[in-house]
Amino acid sequence: MMELFLNNLSSFPVVIFTFLLAIIICYWLLALLGAVDIEMFDLSFEVDLDLEVDGDIGTDIDTNATGLGGVTGFMLKWGLTGVPVTVVVSILVAFSWLICYVIVSIFYPLFLVDKIPLEFIKTIIGFVLLVISFGLAIPMTSWIIKPIKKVFVTHDAVKKASLIGSECQVKTGHVTPVFGQATYDDGGAGMIFDVRAEVTDEVKKGDWVVLVEYNEEEGSYLVKKI
Repeated sequence: MMELFLNNLSSFPVVIFTFLLAIIICYWLLALLGAVDIEMFDLSFEVDLDLEVDGDIGTDIDTNATGLGGVTGFMLKWGLTGVPVTVVVSILVAFSWLICYVIVSIFYPLFLVDKIPLEFIKTIIGFVLLVISFGLAIPMTSWIIKPIKKVFVTHDAVKKASLIGSECQVKTGHVTPVFGQATYDDGGAGMIFDVRAEVTDEVKKGDWVVLVEYNEEEGSYLVKKI
C-alpha cells in the first residue's frame, strides 16, 4: 500500500503537484519559525485606488472583474481575494494535488492508462489531467476561503485631516472658540469631535456645520454653520 502511494506521488502528473506542495510545506514551516511573512507575496486589489478603470465596476468586485486582466483579473473573477495570496495558493495547490492523486489512483488502473504502449499519449493524458485538477480546485478553493475572509479584514484608521469638508451636527448647547462638540455619521456608531467656532457665527445645538480646518495641536475642528 505504501509502495503504491509513493509510486503515485512520484509519477507524472501527480509529481508536479507533489513538488509544488513540498515547496508550500517548506514555506509554511519557515512562516511558523518567523523567517517569512505570510503576506510577503500579496497583491494589491484596491481597484478604485490603484487601477484606472473606465465606468463603474460595481460594488461586488468578486463577481464583476470584467476588463481586468492577468493574475488580478483571474483572482477577482473567481473570488480568490480577501485573504493573503500565500493562503490562496497553498489551498489551490493542496486541492489540485488531492484531485490529481485521486484520479490517478482510481481511474488510471480502471482504464488501464499505464498499459498504453505509446509514451507520448500517456504524457498528453497527464497534461490534460493537470489542467482538469487545477480547474476543479479553483471553485473548491473559492468556497473554502469565503468563511475565513473576515479573519483577514483590515481597517485603515481615518485621518482626521481627511474629514475636512464633512458635515456634522452640533450636540452641545453652543459652540465657542474654546468649547463645543459635534457628531459625525460615519455609517457606523458615529464619531464625536471637539469643534470650535467664532462667537459671531452663533452655532448652537442641532445646527449642521461643516469642518473647515483641523487644529492638530488642540485636536479640534474649526467649523462653519451651514
